[in-house]
Amino acid sequence: MILTFTATRWIEALKILVVTNLYPSDDRPSWGTFVKEQVESLRAHCPELAVDVLVVEGYRSKLEYFRAMFRLPRIVTRDGYDIVHAHYGLTLISLIFVRVPVVVTFHGSDLLVSPVKYLCKLLARKASKSIVVARRLRYELGYGEVIPCGIDVGHFSMPADRTGAQCRHLSSSIRILFPGNPSNTVKNYSLFHAVCLELERRGAHVEDVHLKNINRTDVPEVFWNCDLMLLTSFFEWSPTVIKEAIAAKLPFVSVDVGDVKEWAGMVDFGVVAPDRDPKNIADAVVALLSRTKHRHSLDNSNCLEAMDIAKIAVRIKRLYGELLEERS
Repeated sequence: MILTFTATRWIEALKILVVTNLYPSDDRPSWGTFVKEQVESLRAHCPELAVDVLVVEGYRSKLEYFRAMFRLPRIVTRDGYDIVHAHYGLTLISLIFVRVPVVVTFHGSDLLVSPVKYLCKLLARKASKSIVVARRLRYELGYGEVIPCGIDVGHFSMPADRTGAQCRHLSSSIRILFPGNPSNTVKNYSLFHAVCLELERRGAHVEDVHLKNINRTDVPEVFWNCDLMLLTSFFEWSPTVIKEAIAAKLPFVSVDVGDVKEWAGMVDFGVVAPDRDPKNIADAVVALLSRTKHRHSLDNSNCLEAMDIAKIAVRIKRLYGELLEERS
């Protein structure tokens, strides 16, 4: 059969199967929310795409990837999918025998953490198109289009009639957001707590706020009611909370992880600490509080488009179209 459709005509009837090991469930409600939100944004902003999801529960057993390897070719053929989009490199194991074009999004540890990264780089050859969520990952892989996981910018933008916290100074009570669950060791709550103690030693009264057991729809309210966010994780790749803080105009201090320095460089209310010394991080907090006044006057206009989940959905749709145009 000779294919004569344009990329646009292809997209008008495109069936996409997202295969991922990162997706929320009842027992892991915050696991891979950024993948779920990207899927939902594709459905909402690109209605000409039909997007389904198949979750490979690799965290239960690595055998799940191999079980899916033999199930997926039949599913893809039976249901007539045009493209399979894998999220996280290891899920490519499940797609080895799939015959339709494959797109993969690499999220970080799949390209940076040994020994997984070596397998994922080998598996990347299976993909027709590769996406990386940060420039550092493109450097690691050697190729790929940089498309971050986006956020709903409008959802996090503070309403004009809300004042929120007013970037208080050290002489008053300061609400500092710990963007995670303190029990998650990767998020390094001990360093966050040490910085708070150092600030209190300097005369501040610190109220620490956690994103623990917070309904996803209520997260913006938490951001609006804090004075500053402090990210102290041992490692991150492209932390969604940084984008959310920028959209909410919430000043933030972070250790140097993932692509935080890149995002912080786009605004004047984001700071990357020089190291992980609590005293030096506290210095950064004090300096940032001293030069930020009212939330509504902070400028985030430089980067909203780059993180807007609706625009990212359109970029991904365009990539699907380019892939099929190349194949035709």
